[in-house]
Amino acid sequence: MRIVIADDHRIVRDGIRWMLVNEPSIEIVGEAGDGQSLLALLDEIEADVVLLDVRMPDMTGLDTLDRIIERGHEVAVMMLTMYDEPELVSAAVERGAHGYLLKNADRAELIRAIHTVGEGGSFLQSELTGSLLRRLAQGPDVETLPDLSAAERRILQFVAGGRGNREIAAELEITEPAVKAALQRIFKKLRVGGRSEAVAVGMRLGLID
Repeated sequence: MRIVIADDHRIVRDGIRWMLVNEPSIEIVGEAGDGQSLLALLDEIEADVVLLDVRMPDMTGLDTLDRIIERGHEVAVMMLTMYDEPELVSAAVERGAHGYLLKNADRAELIRAIHTVGEGGSFLQSELTGSLLRRLAQGPDVETLPDLSAAERRILQFVAGGRGNREIAAELEITEPAVKAALQRIFKKLRVGGRSEAVAVGMRLGLID
């Protein structure tokens, strides 16, 4: 898994590198201290996952996330931050982050999160789930939401379990493009912007066991 670390504090970048240096399944291919440097780096290299701090100078992590999506970079973005405010978690998920992890996570959880989002899944640190669900409590009216088909519910269940598109395709014996198309239909029906938000809304509506 090829990753980029984006944080304005060198000591934090060094700490993350130290945690991952002996993990053979992960390769750190770049570092950036601000949003503009990260965008320039992503134009030059290929990466699977970006670990992105929420609050950075000049361009915030959320604004940088917007730019990454606008530019069409095929990279999973996981917010890695010390801030656990529900508003920030909700905003990150709504704007397309694949995961949200606090900097107090241990090495095993960090590695698991990187692999989950890098393989097309979503990752939300367990202690943040409750705050996100409460934040979404005033979301779409249940009665106005179209029903998901049995197949779509099954795919949403797989997503909630951290399965990536490739794993879902293999499990259901369909192609990855078919999984992506189904996910887009699910997002549209649930009126959400991405996987993490779909899981949160699905949990609130009882669509996920």
